[in-house]
Amino acid sequence: MRKPSARQAKSTGFTLLEVMLVLLLIGLLATTVVLNFSGESRAERLDKQSIRFQQLFQFVAETAQLKQQEWGFYTKGERYGFLYYDNKNQKWLAADEPKSLSQYQLPEDISLQLDLDGFAAVEDNLLRDLEWQIDDDNQEDDQQATPVLPQVFILSSGEISPFKLIFIEKSALSPLYATVSTEFSIPLTRTFASEEQP
Repeated sequence: MRKPSARQAKSTGFTLLEVMLVLLLIGLLATTVVLNFSGESRAERLDKQSIRFQQLFQFVAETAQLKQQEWGFYTKGERYGFLYYDNKNQKWLAADEPKSLSQYQLPEDISLQLDLDGFAAVEDNLLRDLEWQIDDDNQEDDQQATPVLPQVFILSSGEISPFKLIFIEKSALSPLYATVSTEFSIPLTRTFASEEQP
C-alpha cells in the first residue's frame, strides 16, 4: 500500500483560519436573522417618531428665521404637517418643499395629542396679539386635509407659540407616551418613551 505524499495529507483537513472564517460568517448571518425578526420595540418606534418631528420642527424654525417668513404647525390625530404664510396671496399654504415637510401620516397605533394650555407667561407673549384673517369661504372643516390656520406659530423673530405634543403608542394594554415641547423658542425639549402619562 502506498503512503500518501505530504502534499495530499495537507489538503485533506481544514485550517484553523478557515474554521474561524466559517464561524464568523455563521455568526453574522444569525445576527442579521435575529435583527430582522425582532424588529423595533414599541419604545424605539415611538422615540423614532418623536425624534423625526423634533428634527423637522427645528429645521422649520431655523428656516423661518433665515428666510424671515412666518411658519406654522398643525396636527390632525394621526397626521401632522407644516404651513407657511404667503405674503403675496396673504394666506397660509401647505409646505411641500422639501418633501419631508409634506403632511406626514404616523404609523398604525401611534397618535398625537396637542396641548396648548397651561404655559406660564402666555399673557406677556407677542403671539397672543396675532390676528390672522379668515375669509368666510376659507372656514376650516374637520374633514379638510390641510387646515386654514396653523395651531402652533413659528415666527421669523424666533418666537414659537408654546405647546406640548404628546406621542401615544397604543398597540398593547398599557400605552406609551413621549413628548416634544417648547416654551416660546428652540431648542425643543423631548422626553423618551415611557408608561408615565405626561
